[in-house]
Amino acid sequence: MRDKESDVLEMLIRHELAIKQLYELFAAAFPKHAEFWRGLAGDEQRHADRLTNLHSRVTLGNSLFFGGRLNSQAIKLSLGYVERLVERAEKNPGFRSLEALSIAKDLESALLEKQFSKGCGTDSAQIRSVWVELAAETEKHRKMLDEALIAEKRGA
Repeated sequence: MRDKESDVLEMLIRHELAIKQLYELFAAAFPKHAEFWRGLAGDEQRHADRLTNLHSRVTLGNSLFFGGRLNSQAIKLSLGYVERLVERAEKNPGFRSLEALSIAKDLESALLEKQFSKGCGTDSAQIRSVWVELAAETEKHRKMLDEALIAEKRGA
């Protein structure tokens, strides 16, 4: 069980770091909104750091009791999608602002609906607290992106 939890956490960490990389590329592509994108990228780094901390707890013998709630195949597919977006942004930074915001909102919504909202079934209040915090921050990102999308559409 712990090996599977460890693998899932490793994929989630890679996923958060890939999203961070994408947001950093968006910050470079949209200087007018660079601070917004860098803020999101910084949050993604903190998410990865928190997941890394959970990973060390699992390695030390604590269990998250995912119980099949987190779909490793879905995480793997999403990670591949984000990595392809990063590649695209690196090779051809021709994203429009509206497209970048829509992509980011979809990523955050998928994380919230498919992963973080399911939480983990641990008895550890500390581990559960981190999971709840990640879900809340992901929801905050989704709302921020929703507001940015509305503003961008008004300005377009």
